[in-house]
Amino acid sequence: MSSMTSDQLQRVCNACIARCRTGNHWPPDFAEFVALVAECGGGVLGLSVDDVLAENKRWRNEFYRYSSTEAFPWKHPVLYQICIVLKRKGIDFKLTEKELRDLAAKELAYWEKRAEGGIPIPPIRRQLAAPKAPPGPTPAELAYAEYKRKKNLG
Repeated sequence: MSSMTSDQLQRVCNACIARCRTGNHWPPDFAEFVALVAECGGGVLGLSVDDVLAENKRWRNEFYRYSSTEAFPWKHPVLYQICIVLKRKGIDFKLTEKELRDLAAKELAYWEKRAEGGIPIPPIRRQLAAPKAPPGPTPAELAYAEYKRKKNLG
């Protein structure tokens, strides 16, 4: 508990308040409190699923302000890795909010497991540019020009 940030403590307190609003007016026992801390505390990376979804929403709403995804000011390097997957799979599979939340939890668990194992989070790197076609006519255009030349000759 002493290593928790004030933001994490605020989330635990909000979870206790939400618990009271749902009708459970008894204070949580120690096991319930530890479960709340684990749920809201953020694990190894210090992030919760709500943090991931909030950053994903912020990125979706502000991406147009930056030249690339890599230029976006991510709050944590792992959020870049997770949000890219959320966007790709969210579009490909047309995920609902609940499915997107489940995917965010799954991805966060994957990256936390990697971090616990000592595997570093890859840095945010600029992606390679797509290959550009060389200037000049394409092979099809050259073949068509040759065809027209031969046709005009007879």
